[in-house]
Amino acid sequence: MTLRVRLLSVTAAMVAIVAATLTGLSLSSITEASLETAASSSEGAAGEIQSFLLRRLGSASGGSAPSTPARASWDRLLADDTDLAAILEQTMAQSRAIVEINVANRAGITLASSNPRRRFLPLARRPDLRVLRDHGALLRLQALLAGHEDYETRVSLGVKGDPAPLLVVQVLVSPVLLRAATLPRLRDLAIASAAAFILALGLAFFSANLALRPLARIAHLIDDIAVGKPIQQPPGRHDSPELALIESKLSLLGEQFRGARADASQLRTDLDGALQQLDAGSRASLEAQIALARRLTAINSLTRGVAHEIKNPLNSIALRLEMLRDRIAEDSPGAEDEFAILTEEIVRLDRVVRTFLDFNRPVELNLADLDISADIARMLDLLEPDARFRGITVHLHHPAQPAIVKADAGLLRQALLNIAVNAIEAMEHGGRLDIHVTRDAGLCGIQLADTGPGIPPAHLERIFELYFTTKTSGTGIGLAMAFRAVHLHGGTIGVESEMGKGTVFEVKLPLAAPERLP
Repeated sequence: MTLRVRLLSVTAAMVAIVAATLTGLSLSSITEASLETAASSSEGAAGEIQSFLLRRLGSASGGSAPSTPARASWDRLLADDTDLAAILEQTMAQSRAIVEINVANRAGITLASSNPRRRFLPLARRPDLRVLRDHGALLRLQALLAGHEDYETRVSLGVKGDPAPLLVVQVLVSPVLLRAATLPRLRDLAIASAAAFILALGLAFFSANLALRPLARIAHLIDDIAVGKPIQQPPGRHDSPELALIESKLSLLGEQFRGARADASQLRTDLDGALQQLDAGSRASLEAQIALARRLTAINSLTRGVAHEIKNPLNSIALRLEMLRDRIAEDSPGAEDEFAILTEEIVRLDRVVRTFLDFNRPVELNLADLDISADIARMLDLLEPDARFRGITVHLHHPAQPAIVKADAGLLRQALLNIAVNAIEAMEHGGRLDIHVTRDAGLCGIQLADTGPGIPPAHLERIFELYFTTKTSGTGIGLAMAFRAVHLHGGTIGVESEMGKGTVFEVKLPLAAPERLP
């Protein structure tokens, strides 16, 4: 994004915020004024009808409180009163927002209405217009611009000593009529806001061009430097000495840059020549070492923060596991083996966490003689419930003699466990996992072959990269950790896969010295 575009974007955003704020305040003021006018008009209309009813009923009763029979006659009187119906229609017509006026008795039956079809129907309750008027600006604006339900102003006529109202006057205000009266003002407001916004953008565009015009020459100079083009003309004269100084410095920088580029090109040519002199085997070995160094560098970038985030809850789990162990040890003696397995796994996880923390320091391996077949068998005890649940059979094939290697048991077991877990998770519809342990030419071979869907060829070269994963819930750490652990033990790890038939991981580790073999 260019500086001109950024400047225009910032200016437009600021103008838009100011315009939106002022427009919102104006909208709030307009809707509040409209509702206030409608409320005053409806209250005035209700008061006028109330005064008419008081005069009419006062003359009919001679100024005395009506008895129950008299009230029934009043209902008939008001229902047949043509003057009342006329004044209801006349009062409604005087307001632009009032859509209907009703008069009902204490039973809630409409006796008179500006809408003849409402007579003798139950008086419906509507939302109070005064409550809407006192609500927030957003609710008022929503009711005015999008509402369709009428709002009422209601007044009652009663008799002293009687808590129930004798008559109820209901004045209905329509948001549709309010909207029709308010939309012209809102339209004028929108036109004024749009005009101000367009004018502000035009001024911003003019200002940006005026401010950035002196930088055009500098931009051309930088482009020439980037492509290595010599600056043919000396810097032009400017009214601003600062810009002239910048052009002079850029010209000098361009000369230095072209010299550095020429040196880099010569160095690349020399390096390519040196690589050409290497034989194919040496080049392949060098490229493999470079790839290994790159991968190890990526793995070392795994932050200590990840380990700390795991270590704290892990310590809490270990503490509570011991507390739980003490509580149920006496009641469930058979649970001790399960607790032992959990404790062993927590210790292993703690070791993994400490390995994360040691990524930027040389790892001190706790090497000891390890029977690979026996260790894998213990690992499979952990995987067997999950594999059985997924419909996967696991087979371990032992060599004729024990395969003893010098290894850090926890680190190497974690590496093999990561590979096995990936194989099990890949076989979503069941399958078979075969693990072969072999001895050959001083090396211990460990093959993990599954019958899963296979790995696409495009992914094979990246599966050991940190954070690379094709699983939606994967982290991309497991195989990278396995790669690192195997190489720390002086071994190698490779993979072969065929789509639709499965994948084979092969780990090779140096066997222990003959004098240490049993």
